[in-house]
Amino acid sequence: MHSHAPPHPALDRTVRSADGTELAVTETGSGPTLLVVGGAFDHRGTPYLGRIVAALADRYRVVTYDRRGRGASGDTEPWTIEREVDDLRAVVGSVPGPVVAYGNCVGAAVLLRGLAAGVPISRAVLFEPPFRASVEHHVDDVVFADLLDEHVGAGRRSQTVRAFLAHVLGVPMGQVALLRLRPAVWSALLGDAHVLPRDVRVLNGLVIPERVAAAVGVPVLVASGDTGPDFMAAAARALAEAIPGAVHVELRGQWHRPEPEVVRRTVDRFVGPGDHTPR
Repeated sequence: MHSHAPPHPALDRTVRSADGTELAVTETGSGPTLLVVGGAFDHRGTPYLGRIVAALADRYRVVTYDRRGRGASGDTEPWTIEREVDDLRAVVGSVPGPVVAYGNCVGAAVLLRGLAAGVPISRAVLFEPPFRASVEHHVDDVVFADLLDEHVGAGRRSQTVRAFLAHVLGVPMGQVALLRLRPAVWSALLGDAHVLPRDVRVLNGLVIPERVAAAVGVPVLVASGDTGPDFMAAAARALAEAIPGAVHVELRGQWHRPEPEVVRRTVDRFVGPGDHTPR
C-alpha cells in the first residue's frame, strides 16, 4: 500500500492570465506534470480535491489552481468562457511539459473547452461532466444560468446552491436538506454560489457541445461511475462518441466523486509513463 503523504511540500504561487487576472496555483509532488481541475465546489485546499492530490502526488507533479472568482484567485469582468480557457492556458504554460490532465464534473468541461482550443495538454481523463445526452430540455437549461444570476444578484445564495445541486448535479432535495444541517459544509458551498451561473454556461446549458468535442485532437478517456444518476453515465458515453477517438470506461462502484485510489489507477492506466517524453 502506498502512502498518501506527498513526497515534497506543496509550492504555492500565482500565474497571470492573458487579461491580467492573478490565478492561485499549487504544485505538489514530483514526476510527470498532471493538471487536476476539480468540480464546481472544488478548488485548492478543499477536502475532496486534497484527497485526490494526495493519492497522486507520489508519482506526479500535481498542479491545481483556483479558477477565476474562486478561492484565492482574482476575477476580472466581464466573465467569458474564452477567459476561462486563457486561464487554463496560462497555468499549463507555467509548468514543465508535456502536461496531462484529469478533470471532474465542471472541471472536465473546462478541460474539454481547453482541449478544443488547443491548450497544450497531451491527453486527458474527463470524469462525468454533467451534460445531458438529450437536447429535449435545452431551452430550459439555457435560461437556467440567467435564473441563477438573478438569485446571485438578489443575494439569494442558498437558493443558488440548492438549484445548482438539484438541477445540474441531480442531487435529491432530501440530500440537499441534509447538507444544510452541516453548517461548515453548507457555508463552503455558499462561498462559491456567485460563480455557479458561469459553470452552467461552461456546460453549454447542460447540452453536450458537439462542435467543441469534435475539435479535440488529443487522446481522451471519458469515465463515469455506475452508482450515480443515470444521466451522468449516458452523457459520458455520448461525449466519448462526440470526441474523435475518445474511449469511455465505466468505473464500478463509483459515483460522482470517485475514490482517490480509483482516480489514481484510472489516470495511471490511461496516461502511462511512456507518454511523458520531454517536449
